[in-house]
Amino acid sequence: MIRSMTGYGRAEGTTSIGAVRVEVRSLNHRFLDLTVRLPRELTPLEMKIRELVRERVSRGKVDLSLRVERLPEGAPHLVLEVDWGLMGAFVQALREAKGRFDLTGEVSLDHIVASRELISFREAEVEEGIWEELQPIVSQALSELIASRQREGEALLVDMKGRLRRLRELVEKVATRAPKVVDQYRERLRERLERLFKGTELDEGRFEQEVALFAERCDITEEVVRLRSHIEGFEGRLEGRGPVGRALEFLLQEMNREANTIGSKANDLEIVQGVLAIKEEVEKLREQVQNVE
Repeated sequence: MIRSMTGYGRAEGTTSIGAVRVEVRSLNHRFLDLTVRLPRELTPLEMKIRELVRERVSRGKVDLSLRVERLPEGAPHLVLEVDWGLMGAFVQALREAKGRFDLTGEVSLDHIVASRELISFREAEVEEGIWEELQPIVSQALSELIASRQREGEALLVDMKGRLRRLRELVEKVATRAPKVVDQYRERLRERLERLFKGTELDEGRFEQEVALFAERCDITEEVVRLRSHIEGFEGRLEGRGPVGRALEFLLQEMNREANTIGSKANDLEIVQGVLAIKEEVEKLREQVQNVE
């Protein structure tokens, strides 16, 4: 069953670092374009999240955000970082400055604390084990996203099957019309020749040869056969499993190519009109396929 590339999923859960909410949105894109937004302390887990998304999604512009609402017992602790070497040089420089410039006062802790380069704080990185708590929540959000994409895919499937039926009807109409074009050409050619050469017997051999040349120039049998094959292949892909969007795009490209060839061979207004209708349906299918994974 085909899936749309547009969808939304979310999931929530409680972990040792707090209440977690994951939201995933996806839109159309030729390839997988993934953006992951995480709290700073969870950045080390970004690659694991990306791998998890790639296992479930193959195409689309995907935006995943993970937010944490801290619980009192799950609040991150701060790590104090001191550059002792720089601090020693700083104190020594202050003492030298005092003597060199005859300054008053003593070097105190206030001077050290005032320098942000000497003492800083950062959030402690989360433990590796937190991934075991986060992974089910991220997976649930992805499952919701995929379910959403499948629901929209079902609607796309109904629409595309209807257009495929219309496309088949148009192709068969063109195929049925093609032999009549040759018959009509034979009749018109005979009438013209009889008017031009009244009382003169036609050379039937030359006449039929001219008709045969015309029939060969406007023969669309191969193009019709290939169009039917592409339509069947398209419908078969719709019933398959896994990503099919690119394969469908290729088949539509081939359908359009065959329709153009028929149009270039056509010596009949009705066939030309049929070709235009075929190309219109192919274009409408192309618009729908742009949203298929």
